[in-house]
Amino acid sequence: MNQTIKEKQSRSDDVYHYLKKRILFKEIAPGSQLVENNIGQELDVSRTPIRNAIKKLETEGLVKVYSNRGAFVVQPTIEEIQQAFDMRRHLEKMTLWRVYNQMTEQDLAQLEEWLEREKRSYAKKDILEYLDVNKSFHMTLALKTDNPFLIDFTERILNQMNVYLMLYDVFLDENLDEDKRIKEHELIINALRKKDINQLLSLMNQHMEGSLESLCLNESDRKTKHIPIKKSL
Repeated sequence: MNQTIKEKQSRSDDVYHYLKKRILFKEIAPGSQLVENNIGQELDVSRTPIRNAIKKLETEGLVKVYSNRGAFVVQPTIEEIQQAFDMRRHLEKMTLWRVYNQMTEQDLAQLEEWLEREKRSYAKKDILEYLDVNKSFHMTLALKTDNPFLIDFTERILNQMNVYLMLYDVFLDENLDEDKRIKEHELIINALRKKDINQLLSLMNQHMEGSLESLCLNESDRKTKHIPIKKSL
């Protein structure tokens, strides 16, 4: 009995990782439908692991399930993405106000470690690791607030933003020396060391604006960067 449960879980995990990888690397484009029959035939699995995988992808913000329509890879509007960035901007500024004069050398050393790992992941073109480390950088600041609501909201918005960055970001086409976000993290650490709140708020504005500008949000940009057209699976 236990072995059967483990086997079912393993099949669900396999389908989940397969679909997630294809979505994140744009082999399945935003807005595409995930058709259970097609996935089942391609992977030779029943509907149960497919539905379990889709449910997990939905909780991560990668898939939306509509009654009587099915499951679709998320395709947020430009307005929705802009609203998410605006919300994150407010959360990040609230965080900075609470921690700018409380950061210890140990805290700053942790940020510098995340920065070095960020550079290494960028140099390797490992986007999944890059986004994970980038999230850790910002969550280090949020955790310093000791505010459970601010921490929870920040983590949720960062998770959703990572979905948008994976689906639309084109930073891997840039050169490392030209990556403004890494340089901005360096400047943020320097401003934290100086306890300069005005500079920090200004830098955070630049950081959010730069991240938003890096997204490939219009159709002409998607064609230029070879993002695949919408298709079903």
